[in-house]
Amino acid sequence: MKNLLFITILFCAVTNGKLQAQTATDNHDMQVFTRDFMAAYNQQDQAAIRKLYTDNAVRIDKDGKEIKGGDNIAAYFGEQFRLNNATVLLRPPVVSWSDFQHAFLASGTLEVNGTSIVYDIPIHFTGAYENTMLKQDGVWKISKSVHTPMAKILVYHQVKDFAQWKSAFEAGQPMRSSAGELNVEFGTLHDDPNTVYVLTEWKSLEAFQHFFADPDLAKSMQAAGVTGKPTVMILDRK
Repeated sequence: MKNLLFITILFCAVTNGKLQAQTATDNHDMQVFTRDFMAAYNQQDQAAIRKLYTDNAVRIDKDGKEIKGGDNIAAYFGEQFRLNNATVLLRPPVVSWSDFQHAFLASGTLEVNGTSIVYDIPIHFTGAYENTMLKQDGVWKISKSVHTPMAKILVYHQVKDFAQWKSAFEAGQPMRSSAGELNVEFGTLHDDPNTVYVLTEWKSLEAFQHFFADPDLAKSMQAAGVTGKPTVMILDRK
């Protein structure tokens, strides 16, 4: 089934029969897990961090470096706690089912702020993560965690009718989330209610580009009332 939508990436909600729909309980559990992870990290509790990973878990950072094994991952965090005084903010994840991995995926964004302990060097970085989640003895744990540089995209274009466009855009949210969209904000220009802006965060630039290149996108945009060619801007924080 082809993707439809966005825009800016717009759309119509489309359901793939192979996808397992997550329940309200799954979503709630992932929110609780996210809060537990933040608490463990911000309290620099290495033991608590260890309990959040399976024994054979894998962590891959944004540079492709792998750490294998729950004990080694916990030791990595312990070393970070020894060297740095920092806190992490994890925004609520997007939860989806992966047929390929036969597991739930929790994708979101993170922001770390603080200072190094020795030289008091400021620490600030943002990124995206995708955690493969498994339930062991009734407890959710991370079996694989992949970190990537987060992509922030601003798109704007004109529409015939904002209400019509908004309805189509909101209907396409599940499909965009499945494709890698993590957060979204949209609205209109202050002095032009027919010019729409969409500010999104994606798990990677490649995920956005793949989704935006869908050959059916132009038809979906036209059906949603988009007029003219969208302007796409890829944002880099300095």
